Amino acid sequence: GATATGLGATYFGYDKLKGEPVRVGWIGCGDEGSVLLTQHPPAYLDIVAISDLRPSNRDRAFIGDGNEHRVGLISKLGEAKCKKIKRYENHRDLLADKDIEAVVVAVPLNQHAPIAIEAMKAGKHVLCEKLMAKTIEQCKEMIEVQKQTGKLLAVGHQRHYSVLYDNANDLIRR
Repeated sequence: GATATGLGATYFGYDKLKGEPVRVGWIGCGDEGSVLLTQHPPAYLDIVAISDLRPSNRDRAFIGDGNEHRVGLISKLGEAKCKKIKRYENHRDLLADKDIEAVVVAVPLNQHAPIAIEAMKAGKHVLCEKLMAKTIEQCKEMIEVQKQTGKLLAVGHQRHYSVLYDNANDLIRR
């Protein structure tokens, strides 16, 4: 929740965002994508577009599943904001949107590398859901494209950013 997010930000020394939230496109609104939509911090991420091949998943992004894990964007952000969020049938149309600065890639694992690479080549920063890619070669290709494009590439290995795990690691080191 918000408390855990605030605690982590304080623990790792992050300041409040200076300036506007990053304008984000969401690629993949299925099970994991919907959980991530629920958990995203609006103070840092301004969702301006979503994409999913399935119309039911695009709808689900907004209406959720009726539980705390997938609340839906309408419940989280309000109807007025959600009317401004663009809906794309595929990620390529979303990547062509010049209003988007970064994307969250929450699609099946076999598509992580191809979509993340396309996104960086399209000029977008990328947060890719874990695992990074299906093969080591794909991981290396993603890193190479990141170096070529200069775009940020992050992978959602959430335990790397956990206060609990960082503290345990520190105790073991000492």
